[in-house]
Amino acid sequence: MEAQATVGSRKGREFLLSECYVSVQGESSLVGLPTIFVRLYTCNLRCRWCDSMHAVEGGDFTRIGVDAMVKTILDFAGDLQSDARGIRNVCWTGGEPLLQAESIARAIERLPETFVHSIETDGEIDLSAFDALVSDERTSGRVRYVMDVKCPGSGMVANKAYANLERLREHDEVKFVLLDRADYEFARGVLSKVGTRARTVLFSPATPAHQVSHGLDPGRLASWILEERLPVRLQLQMHKLIWPGRERGI
Repeated sequence: MEAQATVGSRKGREFLLSECYVSVQGESSLVGLPTIFVRLYTCNLRCRWCDSMHAVEGGDFTRIGVDAMVKTILDFAGDLQSDARGIRNVCWTGGEPLLQAESIARAIERLPETFVHSIETDGEIDLSAFDALVSDERTSGRVRYVMDVKCPGSGMVANKAYANLERLREHDEVKFVLLDRADYEFARGVLSKVGTRARTVLFSPATPAHQVSHGLDPGRLASWILEERLPVRLQLQMHKLIWPGRERGI
């Protein structure tokens, strides 16, 4: 563990790691699949409903080299000799993982080509720089984004997200975390005004966390979606339903 003031990684050589574990994917179109989660430390935003503040601030992280991180992922993956065994989905999350883009790219280069990598990003990091580092993997679909667009209820302002929406590809996904009706109207407005090739759009109700004491009722959000016939996917965080009350390792 290091003090917040000393945070800084050697780009392309090491990670600031909050935690690494195996669980079932609780979000996105890959929900339910066994997945290796690599949660990286530090973030460029401070969302009011953040449920992983331990990976955002406070200095609770470990420095780990790229090669050591690759070995850890492979150990978690298990037996990869048969298509019937092993875990081949890796989720890079945070915090904001693309603050350590160079190291992620080096790790992806060293991992088997059968792995699929999901990058959970907050939408406020220019995606073009990471695209250039993993251009072949982006083209093949081995690297896919699940990108947030920050709604007003987060306390943050969507800025770079609009340009990033236009950079997304068909296998990428867009996520809106909604705190109230105003957030719903904001998300609907973004979808009507900004074009994207991403085929999957996720509407996720905010849950009580950090500075939010009351989330958005999923049933209410479902009724709004159905009333207006929006072609979006209602997303609940399945891991929180399976392991209620746990904050880490799920």
